[in-house]
Amino acid sequence: MKVLIFLIFSTFLCFQSIAQDSDTLRNKSKNPIQGTIGIRSFWMSTSYWEDFKGDFALGQSAYLQLKTKEYKGFSVIGRYSVFGNVWSSDLLERDPATQNFNRYEVGLFDVNNPSDRFFGKIEELQIRYNAPKFNVIAGRMDINTPFINPQDGRLSPTFVEGVRLDLKPDKKNQFSAQFIGRMSPRSTSGWFDIGETIGMYPVGQSEFGGPSNYKGNTKSSFFTVANWQHRMDSDIQIQLNHTYVNNISSTVFTQAIKDWKMVNNDKKFVTGLQFVVQNGIGEGGSSDPEKRFKNPDDLNFVLGGRIGVKSPRSIWWLNYTHIGGRGRFLNPREWGRDPFFTFIPRERNEGFNQVNAFTTYYQRNLPEKGFQFYGFAGLHFLPDPSNPELNKFAFPSYAQANLGGKYTPMSWGKGLDFHMILMSKLNLKSGEIKPLWIYNKVNMVHVNFIVNYTIRWN
Repeated sequence: MKVLIFLIFSTFLCFQSIAQDSDTLRNKSKNPIQGTIGIRSFWMSTSYWEDFKGDFALGQSAYLQLKTKEYKGFSVIGRYSVFGNVWSSDLLERDPATQNFNRYEVGLFDVNNPSDRFFGKIEELQIRYNAPKFNVIAGRMDINTPFINPQDGRLSPTFVEGVRLDLKPDKKNQFSAQFIGRMSPRSTSGWFDIGETIGMYPVGQSEFGGPSNYKGNTKSSFFTVANWQHRMDSDIQIQLNHTYVNNISSTVFTQAIKDWKMVNNDKKFVTGLQFVVQNGIGEGGSSDPEKRFKNPDDLNFVLGGRIGVKSPRSIWWLNYTHIGGRGRFLNPREWGRDPFFTFIPRERNEGFNQVNAFTTYYQRNLPEKGFQFYGFAGLHFLPDPSNPELNKFAFPSYAQANLGGKYTPMSWGKGLDFHMILMSKLNLKSGEIKPLWIYNKVNMVHVNFIVNYTIRWN
């Protein structure tokens, strides 16, 4: 352990020296290549109140991103990342009580090959064209949409391969459209066709009651995302998004948020509404009902609301989400977290129906000292875990609380930041509770400590 600490500290000093040298070079000449080096150290541990298998892991990643200067609007970007399992418990060992594998710590590495202690991949390789009111990107790129996004942590985010168009005709409107044919989901080491990516994470139970069989059997060639954002004169922000997944689903997401100025102070009253409609299409991923990802007859809706107060130094929100309709609301967990107001990091309300979730969030900023503190708390009332038609992951109703803090040094450690997350989930289901409804789900304490270090040069 002392050797590990010494190596991390030595690496930090080395790159800090490189950053200082690059500042000097920047003043002397302008390079045709812009570069970024990113280093992330991630400690994660999970323990349970009952006698279930606890785990821990220390993961390390580093990436190098290079970008050419623009020439007549064109530029090229490439990014290569490496990942390593520095130290961990046996993530291949099953929990004795449930015979299930670890869910959280394994996500720091390659979920398809958890025994690999070291791997690398090309995450970005793209050509861009930038114009005053639009830009076009083709190749491997990042993505951040309501249902397909980098996700909430681990060592590497989700990347996609395809074409994206961004258009900003004026100050009030922004449009984007994407056509994606391949993906590299978070916590994987390769690139895959769209259908192949569905089933890399735990698959839960089918609507018929047995284990889901869609892994390796899902047929989907592409997905498209169209997004429009508009700011009205009354300061209402509107977002309309359509996510179409070939042969699986069509999802329409709408959101409206308004900040109301409060008299005689710098605070604003916040209100928000969300409405989502999702229906199955095609074969739901497979012509065999036992192997499909989504029932084509599903028709789901999601309603959400938010009220709160914010100021330059603090934010407070109170949120509500209801999931209803016919069948289970589904979005591949490999692709991103849900966009609901009630989302709390390290858990999702996807794969369910008849959900009522209540959460609150508070954030306090101390910018002059480089600190940010925040906390989540939520009650998530789910259908009975023994009902597979409404509860894909056999998850009991639960309460969740997160405490977090971020620190960015102001006077030392340029490019360095620290992030701590403490999370706990408590079972709310009364009566009988099976071990399978606890392990990887509730009655746990989960700890994350993350160190990021970034160097940029022009």
